[in-house]
Parts: sequence; C-alpha cells; structure tokens
Amino acid sequence: MSDKEFVPHKNVPGPERLHMEKADNSGAVNTNPEFIADRLAIINHVSAYSYLIDEGRWDEWLALFADDVLFENTSPDLGTIRIKGKEGFKALVDERYIKPGKNSKAVRRHTMGNLHVTEQTATTAKVRTYMLISNVPQADTLKPLTSGTYNAVLEKRNNKWTITRWYIEVDAKLSPSKIPEGFGDAVQWTPDPLTVIPGAVAGPIPGQISLKNHAFSMPAGGPLYKNAPQWSWKDLDIVIVDYLTDAKSAAAFLPENVTTVPIPELPGFSPVKQVWAHYRDSSFGPYHELIVGIPCLYKGEMYIYVPFIYVDRDSAMSSGREIGGWPKKLADIRMDRFGNDFRLSLTRGSAEIHATARIGHKIFSTPLPANDAVPLAYPQNMTLPLPPPTGKPQDSVPLPTLTFKYVPGVGAENAAPAVAQLIGAPWKVTGNFHGTEGVAVVLRSSEEDPFGKLPVLATVGGTYISGEMTLALKEMKVLEDFLAGRLAKAA
Repeated sequence: MSDKEFVPHKNVPGPERLHMEKADNSGAVNTNPEFIADRLAIINHVSAYSYLIDEGRWDEWLALFADDVLFENTSPDLGTIRIKGKEGFKALVDERYIKPGKNSKAVRRHTMGNLHVTEQTATTAKVRTYMLISNVPQADTLKPLTSGTYNAVLEKRNNKWTITRWYIEVDAKLSPSKIPEGFGDAVQWTPDPLTVIPGAVAGPIPGQISLKNHAFSMPAGGPLYKNAPQWSWKDLDIVIVDYLTDAKSAAAFLPENVTTVPIPELPGFSPVKQVWAHYRDSSFGPYHELIVGIPCLYKGEMYIYVPFIYVDRDSAMSSGREIGGWPKKLADIRMDRFGNDFRLSLTRGSAEIHATARIGHKIFSTPLPANDAVPLAYPQNMTLPLPPPTGKPQDSVPLPTLTFKYVPGVGAENAAPAVAQLIGAPWKVTGNFHGTEGVAVVLRSSEEDPFGKLPVLATVGGTYISGEMTLALKEMKVLEDFLAGRLAKAA
C-alpha cells in the first residue's frame, strides 16, 4: 500500500478511513477444494498470532510474517508508526513485549473475534478481525486493556501463506513504545493530527513566570489565596479555653529569647490557651480553626506563641504557613452548639482533643471605653489582658501572636534553613465578649501532634467571643531574623 493510500485511525481527520473491501463470498458457496484449503490455511495462520504472542513463542510468532512485512499501528493521541521489514518490526516487538515480559507475572490474552476474510485470490488475501487484549489480575476479575481491529494482508509464497502487512487499529490510547532507531526510512511515525498544534516549532520555549508577574501565592497558575490590604473573618464564634500546664513543659516549645509568663500566685505553672474558632465567612472562605497558644514574653511584651494550630481548609493552611509561619495542619474540627453549650473536638489520625464550655454572662463589648479601664473578674483578669485606655474609644481588642517562621533550605544533606524568623502579628477582634462556665479539656496526642506535652494540670475558665476579626499584612513584623548575622558574615 502506498503512502497516499494510507490514512491513520478512524478518529483522526482525513480524506477517508483505511479501506477494507466487502466480502467476496459472504453467502455464495465456493466448491473449489484448493480455495477451501487456502481459506482454512489463511484463517489458521492469522489466528495463530494470538496463541503464539500470549505464550511468548517469539520465534514461531515472528515466522508468521514475511521478511518484507509492513507493520502499521495507529491509536488516538499517539498517532501512527509504520515499519517496513522484519528487522525493524522485531526491534519494536523486543521493546514492547519481549523485554517487559521477562519481569512480568501478568498473563495477557489477545482475543480475536468476528474473523472475516474480505478478499481471497489464488495468491493473495485480506483478513480483518476484532481484537480484545485483556488480563486476569485475580480469579474473579477480567481487566480489559484495549480493543480494536487487526487488518492483515497475506501472500502465498512457495505454496505457503505469510503475512505481508499487519495493521493494528486501536480504539483507545495506549502507552507509547520506544521507536526503534537506526533503521532510516524503514521506520516512520506520523503524529495524530488532533495533537498537532498549527504553527508549532520544535525546540524549548522559555518560561513566562517571573517575580514580576507571579501570583501572590503558589501555585502561580491557580493560587490558593490572594493578597488583600486587610484579611477579615466575619460572623465568627470563638471559644477560648484556658488551662494551666507546668512552665518547663511550656518552655520546651518556646523559641530562644522568649520566656514563659510567670504567675506569682502559682510558681512553676504556665497558662495555655485553646482558641476554637468557626469562621462563617472570611478572606479564605468558611472554615474551622483550633489554635493552641502559650502566653509568653518577648522583650517585655506579651504575646501568644503558637506551637500547634489546625484548620480544615487548605487556603487557610497555606496562607498561615507561608506568610506568618503559623504551623498549620489540616484536621477534622467540630464546634457543636446546643443552646449556650459548646462541644468542641479535633481529630487528626490518632490524636484527639475534646473540650466543653458554656456561654456565661457578658463581660464587655467593643469599642472599649475611652478613659476607663474595663473591670475584669477572675479568670479574665489573668487570661484576657486588655490594652489600657488611650483617651479615645478603641474599636478592637488586640490578640498578638508570635510564631517561629521556619522554611527548610536545599543544596546539602543537612541544609541550613532558608528562612528563620520570629514573626509578630497583631490580630484585632471586635464584638461581644462573654465569660464561660463548665470548661473541661481532654487530650490524646500522637507523635505527629504532641500537644499532650502541654498537659492539662488545671482548667482556669475561658471566654466566648461573637463578632469579627482582622489582620493587616503591613502591621505584621519580623521581630528577629535568626539568619541575619550568619548572612552578614557570609557576605
């Protein structure tokens, strides 16, 4: 068959499909004994293909084809390969079947069906048959790999039939095979026209993403979150559960140059805050959050250091980790409310936290008074420090957090970090503040989430907040850069 007559797969646009003639004797009876003998020999020869290939009898299988065989295989997306001559054909078979089959335990079956001789003369014949390739990975499972048709042209040479052209038309995309090299024009590959881009040129194309046009966050093609002058969390419920742990356990989670907050009445103890939050609307969408915070001192100022924090939304996790160094992880967080009672739970693998709290009396609302301090009773006077009056109403209550932003480096087996910074972030909360009652906490930590290393020695109480919260990126600060000195020395 000439190049002009050849058209790839039926799904590929072209002037016409590969032509297969109508059956010459579909209903008529040919009583010529030699014709009948040839027909049986043709059918037997073609059907032997499946048995020999499945049993790995490669020499016998290759003997089905003439030395000048034309092999053609076409499938959607991949296109068509044409190999002239048994040498190149054998090289392809070696890459496609023989080498992979040496280490494979899978048994494949090449099933033929509806075998049909479409044309037969004294010396030539054309045969078409459906193809189904499958295997059985287990006793009750049949796994089809692909289907299609085999199309064969045969010639009778030296009184024996041989295959001079074998064309495989695959219905669905197959995994590609390595194309044999070193055979010149004997091996040709025609890409599927549906996969060809008009005007495309070969060769590398420079990337288009730079620092000038990169999105605010990764990935550049679909960032998880966007920049904003101020991030906001609206229509929120926050339940703060306060408890006491021992100061040595708390100090084990604090960065250097940061200390625990001493409690004069309770030496050796340290406060811990669990901040449970349900954000019905935010810059990152609705989600739940649990912050485990340790009140601490850095250069005489009060912060809440965050060793553990969990969310149930990926945009909230990524933004927190990348910008503020909050060590956020994904977890299943539940905040079930029954009247004024909250049942709080976190589950992450085998780690669990369960807490309860009941909304009590109202303490205050924002804005804070201009000239008078808000009187707080125990335990809020210990657990909820408010800013002093400024002579002007204050619209929000600060919730300053401290985080250790740490990003690993590359380039060595134990590479130094690329970023190591102490970050201060002034969250601002507005709304109604209530005390809580009936507070209880149960921890069951794991190796990955060892919040149990901040054991609950006594519960103190808590606070319930309903309202809004904001954070401005420009108000966040790098309080300490642990790499600055090292980089200066390297320079």
